[in-house]
Amino acid sequence: MGLSPEEFWNRVLEVRDVLVYTFDVEVLDRPLRFEEYARESPGLPAFEVAGARLTVVARSGLGAVYARWEAEQEAGFLYIDARGVVTRLDHELRDVLALVVALPYWPELVELGAAAALPALRQQAERLEREVCDDLYALPAAREELLSFLELPVVADPVRHLHELAAQPPPVRVQSTHAWLFESPGSAAHQGASA
Repeated sequence: MGLSPEEFWNRVLEVRDVLVYTFDVEVLDRPLRFEEYARESPGLPAFEVAGARLTVVARSGLGAVYARWEAEQEAGFLYIDARGVVTRLDHELRDVLALVVALPYWPELVELGAAAALPALRQQAERLEREVCDDLYALPAAREELLSFLELPVVADPVRHLHELAAQPPPVRVQSTHAWLFESPGSAAHQGASA
């Protein structure tokens, strides 16, 4: 039998130094309702999610947040960055962390976006993997340790999975406090802006 949600969260907290320094995921002491997080983090890009509850569980070094959204009968995770891009992630934190552990440079791949052909995305992933492993020689060992300790699922084809996630529109509307709509990596507006 796998870990309960509470046991999983406690284990995530035990390895949070590895997550932040190797995978750029700073897990918060406890999940915070968005309103609480916004008060404690004035540098956070100001945004709101209409019709959904948002809980921030982690942030990146560049100010982006990993947030769980809940609306009606659905829930999942989003990555909301400071540039106004929102990426749909998996439904469970275990799956989100499995993707992050498999592809710690995934935000860079998302910048290439859903518009990039899968073979081009794979080439970039191979290049980034080499570069990251050159800088962080312990990455493969850290990856294996986290997969085992957190009992994370192995993502069979993480680049394809990321490509599919990035192509999906966000399941909820994320906008700035001035009603500027955050775009998904797969949206035509974002692709035009990054081209």
